[in-house]
Amino acid sequence: MEAAVVIPAYNERRGIERALDALAGQPGEVIVVVGGDDGTARVAREHAAADRVLDDDREAGPAAARNRGARAADAEVVCFTDADTVVGPGWVDRHRSHYRERSVVGVGGPLRPLDGTHRDDLLFRVLSDWWYRVSWPVGFVQASGNNCSYRRGPFLAAGGFDESLPFMEDTDCSLRMARRGRVLYDRHAWVETSPRRQREEGYLGLFARYAAGYARYALGRDPGGGSGYFRDWDGENGSGSETRDD
Repeated sequence: MEAAVVIPAYNERRGIERALDALAGQPGEVIVVVGGDDGTARVAREHAAADRVLDDDREAGPAAARNRGARAADAEVVCFTDADTVVGPGWVDRHRSHYRERSVVGVGGPLRPLDGTHRDDLLFRVLSDWWYRVSWPVGFVQASGNNCSYRRGPFLAAGGFDESLPFMEDTDCSLRMARRGRVLYDRHAWVETSPRRQREEGYLGLFARYAAGYARYALGRDPGGGSGYFRDWDGENGSGSETRDD
């Protein structure tokens, strides 16, 4: 099962080398989609683990960059991570192994804080692992954009990540994919990611913003607070989601 890894990177010169170091020696083509002007593209092109570096001419956000990378890939499975994220050993293999089952269209895993404090460790465990283990089996699939993979054909057929959403585009994508097949949660397919957003906004503030976004999303409204409805649900049937501990 061939897999590719797509990394959107906007002004991530300080993080991209570490992200690529973690992918060195792991199977599959690595595609970095670069925007900004801080030299990220040069660092990525000089790194042995980066197979292709694409210019993000539109600079329309991570959803658009991920979609561009997925369209450029040739592999049957596309894994997504971020430039401020370090994947675990065997991460690509953990993801692609699940696609031996034809009904599987997506896989997600937990987040851990990169260079975090004990407080970060605890809060990430609660919000980015335990919460997923509870919510996924009941159908609330929330595959994070920095730790997810999809079968490329169904992903592109579904339109990929919704580039119109201001945030929660990764949750939206995983929920739509769960109506096309099985989306699994693998608690061993972990990544470590920067807790800078949590520190800038505060865990409580970020949790409140996402809770409000989930509520608006459930009503079919723009999770970012824009007016009007952003999607006419089509009632596609799928076989749901589940967690995997093996």
